[in-house]
Amino acid sequence: MIQLKKLNADNWREVANLSVSSRQKEIFPIPNVYWIGISRYEEYTTLFSIMLDEKNIGLIGLGYDEDGVSGFINPLMIDEKYQGNGYSKEAMKLAINYLKTELKVPEIHIGHRKTNFPAGKLYESLGFTITDEDDQDFFRRLLL
Repeated sequence: MIQLKKLNADNWREVANLSVSSRQKEIFPIPNVYWIGISRYEEYTTLFSIMLDEKNIGLIGLGYDEDGVSGFINPLMIDEKYQGNGYSKEAMKLAINYLKTELKVPEIHIGHRKTNFPAGKLYESLGFTITDEDDQDFFRRLLL
């Protein structure tokens, strides 16, 4: 069973060592330790370990977007050993529920590389629609 647990002194090191595949690093090379560092200085970012039962298998960040009203999800990663099992989708559903019930956001924003086709498919399956793009990224929104 997938659950989200706030990153803390007990789990951050294990989560920092999780990684995506070499191929995925070509699309988005930022390691978990970067997200952990930035979360210490971003006022509205909360990082969660994605857990399969009692095992840390991924990382997801949730918070308010720059407008202070909408929510955002960034990053989302599942360790390469656990990919392909639907855990990202389960974690996203939990994240959406958290942003809706705990932060009371009216919409959620997320972005991804245009070349990250699995992410695009996942976000579309959850109802996110493309609202903007730049040379390398799509930006999506989910209205709640």
